[in-house]
Amino acid sequence: MSRAAENDPAEAPSRPSSGAARRRVRPSGRMLLLVVALMLLGAVGGVAAALAPWLFSPAAALTAVTTQFNEATGLYLVAQSGPRLSLTPRPHLVMSGVVFGDPNKTLLVEADELRGDLRLAALLAGRLEMDSLTLQRPRARLDLDRERIGSPGAAARAAAAQSGSVAAQKADAYRLGVVTIVDGALEVRRNGADHIVEKIAATLDWRKIGEHALLTSAFDWRGQRLQLVLWVARPGIFLRGDPTVATARIDGESLRLEAQGVAQTGANPRYAGRVAGSAASVRDALGLFGIEPALPGPFGDAEIVAQAAIGPHDAAFRDLRIEVDGNVFEGEISARVEEGRPYVSAALHSDFVALKPMFFDAPPLVVDGQWSQKPLDPPDLSGADLDLTITARHARLGRLTLDDATMAAKLRDGALDLSLLEARAYRGQLKARGSFAATGGALSMHASAQTTGVDARALLSDGFGKEALGGALDSTVSLDARGETVADMLRGLNGRLTLNLSDGEIDGVDFDRALRRFEKRPLASAQDIRSGSSALIRGSANVIIENGVGALEDGAAQGPGFALAFAGTANFIERSLALKAAAREADPAGKARENGLQIAVDVAGPWDELKIAPDPKAFIRRSGAAAPLLPEAPR
Repeated sequence: MSRAAENDPAEAPSRPSSGAARRRVRPSGRMLLLVVALMLLGAVGGVAAALAPWLFSPAAALTAVTTQFNEATGLYLVAQSGPRLSLTPRPHLVMSGVVFGDPNKTLLVEADELRGDLRLAALLAGRLEMDSLTLQRPRARLDLDRERIGSPGAAARAAAAQSGSVAAQKADAYRLGVVTIVDGALEVRRNGADHIVEKIAATLDWRKIGEHALLTSAFDWRGQRLQLVLWVARPGIFLRGDPTVATARIDGESLRLEAQGVAQTGANPRYAGRVAGSAASVRDALGLFGIEPALPGPFGDAEIVAQAAIGPHDAAFRDLRIEVDGNVFEGEISARVEEGRPYVSAALHSDFVALKPMFFDAPPLVVDGQWSQKPLDPPDLSGADLDLTITARHARLGRLTLDDATMAAKLRDGALDLSLLEARAYRGQLKARGSFAATGGALSMHASAQTTGVDARALLSDGFGKEALGGALDSTVSLDARGETVADMLRGLNGRLTLNLSDGEIDGVDFDRALRRFEKRPLASAQDIRSGSSALIRGSANVIIENGVGALEDGAAQGPGFALAFAGTANFIERSLALKAAAREADPAGKARENGLQIAVDVAGPWDELKIAPDPKAFIRRSGAAAPLLPEAPR
């Protein structure tokens, strides 16, 4: 453009002033606002027009609501008043005093209020459809002892459809929504017993039958607040008995349990996948499900992880890891129902097992130095059968230690059999078995044990805090008893004990020295015999126990310089021992010398305070100086 043109107003193009520009923009902005407002008014008017038939016909609105409710749930609904419809904050309806259930009265629910948010698209099309539903204070009763719910809903139709059919596709496309429960309660009756769930807060987000469903809930159950989350990937095929991915989690004060895997219903309902859980107390956790097992020990601080396969009548847990009472086990557990009785089989292994917690609630054997008079009150073990095997590289009970131990527990009809199938212990081998059964308020017991080459000194030290004997111990014991208390069982104790000891030592007595000094210094040898120790080549004893008293006969022991013979009684009722022994001179191999010197000794007293007392008359007679002090024998 030329400068002349720029200076000539006639030639210059007309340009609006800034004020004119503003005046032209303002009408355009107002027009836009007007259009938006008209659209909103139109939408509101459309919604109002759509609601008009239902506003002026409460009966029609009630019919629409109850029809949809019945189609979705299979339940029939009645209310004290018709639905009250409102546009804000979004179109919804409210019904008070709602009651719904099935014709068989298997399920009956009473709620203070039902609120349903309406689908806008359906409303504009002239239909009244709820998109979500909230129940205020519903009180539900489910009676499983009655007939099954007879009126089919959307879930029942999906379950009845054949997989892959048009009917299945149609059923899976059925629209549901979101259901929320506020302050609900549920009473379930099963086998004549009522179970109550209170303070329920739950939300079920299930938009279509064939789409994923999510249940989140919290409730009070048997004195605990629990949270439950359940998610199913494809509920439609799940209802038809086909497998689908599912997860579940339960959290509470005493229990945490979760599962992630594949589940199915139908003729062969199953779950296969990972399970994990923990419990501060296994007893309390199982109590939530009405299970009160007679568990050995506290069973606290428990954790479990496994791959599980669970059906209605059986369960198997592989790749199992259990932590309980400070012990860690790995292996597998299976359970099934056989002729109406639960049966559990388990094979577990561990690097170390502390056995003491398993006897946590066992009654005391001794009270104030006497056998306990407290009733044993054996638990009822008749609820299930069990086969349990535990292998452990190391095991400990108090101070007793075992290596490479295989332990087993077998439970049949309330009778318990415990076995130590094999174990290395104290340089030898150890086996043991105990059978227990409760009959007529009393406990019956049969026990047996066997040791081979066990270090007697180490065993006595760890087991009883005594070190009176040393050597390689071979022994067998078999005992039977029955009673209502430990004292009763000892009064009826019967059995047999066989002991063989080799290459050892007897503490607290020196037979060899006493016999060597007996001829020259008999009174001094009486002191020698009660000190020092005696090397032992071999020793043996047999004890026959009848009614709590053991008769020891033909006891013998040999060592360098002495040969010992002894006999007497072991009173298990009074916890005492009374033995008479005679020590004779012997060669270094322990073979008694003919016409050798002999010393008589008494071993007697309570088990905890045994005393060795030489025969004083024999020592005095041997002493030339002291012999006249003895009275003359009667003529």
